[in-house]
Amino acid sequence: MDKNLCTTDKPLKELIKQHGYTQKSFATALKKHVSAVTAYIAGKKSPTIAVVADMCRLLDESPKTVMKSLGIDVSGIPDDHIDDQ
Repeated sequence: MDKNLCTTDKPLKELIKQHGYTQKSFATALKKHVSAVTAYIAGKKSPTIAVVADMCRLLDESPKTVMKSLGIDVSGIPDDHIDDQ
């Protein structure tokens, strides 16, 4: 994992567990082999943007939260803003 990851942010392994998945069940839900998820958790492989989007859906988390959990530096990336229209 990236050393710039804030200590208050949860790594991917914790997010997976927090949402009731095992690594194997999460991999199945992602339609990936468990070795791919293990590599994402270990920081040895980066998921594609499509896989990150699927992770966001499965974990019901924002892209920034998932990217942080993967050790990706998200500083300078703006948050989504919803207009009050």
